[in-house]
Amino acid sequence: MSAATRGSRWARAGIAGALALAPLCLGAVSSPSYAVDGEECDVTAVLESEQLADTRTRTSAPMERMHVPEALERTDGSGVSVAVVDSGVQPGLPINTGSALSLPDVSGPLLSGHGTIVAGLIAGKEGVAPGARVIDMRVLDTEEPDFSQGQKGVTSQGLAAGIRQLVALHRTQKFTVANISLSVPQDDPDLRAAIKDLVARDVVVVASAGNADSEATASGSFKGTPRNDVSVYPADYPGVLAVSAVAPNNDDLRQYVAPNKDTDVAAPTYGGLSYNITGQKCLVTEVATSWAAAEVSGVVALLRAAFPRDNAKQIVARLEATAEGSDEVANPWTGAGVVQAHDALTRTLTVKRSGRVDRTVAEVSEDAMAPPAPPRIDLFGSSRTLLLWAGLLAGALMALAFILRPLARR
Repeated sequence: MSAATRGSRWARAGIAGALALAPLCLGAVSSPSYAVDGEECDVTAVLESEQLADTRTRTSAPMERMHVPEALERTDGSGVSVAVVDSGVQPGLPINTGSALSLPDVSGPLLSGHGTIVAGLIAGKEGVAPGARVIDMRVLDTEEPDFSQGQKGVTSQGLAAGIRQLVALHRTQKFTVANISLSVPQDDPDLRAAIKDLVARDVVVVASAGNADSEATASGSFKGTPRNDVSVYPADYPGVLAVSAVAPNNDDLRQYVAPNKDTDVAAPTYGGLSYNITGQKCLVTEVATSWAAAEVSGVVALLRAAFPRDNAKQIVARLEATAEGSDEVANPWTGAGVVQAHDALTRTLTVKRSGRVDRTVAEVSEDAMAPPAPPRIDLFGSSRTLLLWAGLLAGALMALAFILRPLARR
């Protein structure tokens, strides 16, 4: 219960990387040894970094697994705004950005690419919802802050303050999705209250459910059973959609993500396409819940565009009811299963305002309905009529004979 998430460690130059959301969060284990075709997304890249060539990869494996290309034939998320609570989004990239906010003490140059990569996965040109608009809410400088330089890392106080700014913004600029690919291990009353206020405004709040502890995994002390439920906030708060990640080829998840009983759904991440701060199009090369939460936020944006009258509970229920289910009833690694964007958009569901799904019915196009059945022809109609009248006449004669019988005896 004392474990927490720390985002992801990114391979740079083939080995090291630096995503370790301060001592507040669990670090992800090293990247899986899958083949990489192109340049990797790197949260440590800054504007002064060498600008490498764009990744050669043109298709996103997670998008294919979630059937996003088919979903984009129906909507691209236009008209929906997604608030991204993170390390800031680099302007000038192929990401549809709107308002940019920040905490007073994190207003300097961007020191981390985490928020930019998250925003690109959500609404970049190759993102899940390229038509959606991103509202940038910057709450940290870097995942490994240099406190001597006044840098700010991830704190529950910073998250709460950023969410309070978003609540205030919501009065004038409506947004219906909020992505928080960050976490802290301890419950904070201020953060809990801020999340509650945001959820009360009919916003679908999406958060990462927690990565595995790299040190515990390496030492073998991490058992990876449903009883090893980690505490991850804000993912564990009521009303928050907690998202885990799945590995390619259905590989064992226990070395990548933490078991969290509050996990609602999961998404694949390895092979996703986004952008580094340098403007380079890059390839996600990790299984990590930060990126999974971003992808699910994109799918939620598609649903909010397609079903504008549905409230947040109905949107989440639709997402869970159409997920690629797991074998277990309650799976602390994948929840209801991997989200399926096209199915969530097209399957006809009866969803109550409370979020309860009563039933699933087959979708029928009006122009495809069968014509009315022809009138039934009764081949024995005339004969049946003669028999009926004959029976009635015989019955009448019998009744008359019964009445006249006493008179005949006189």
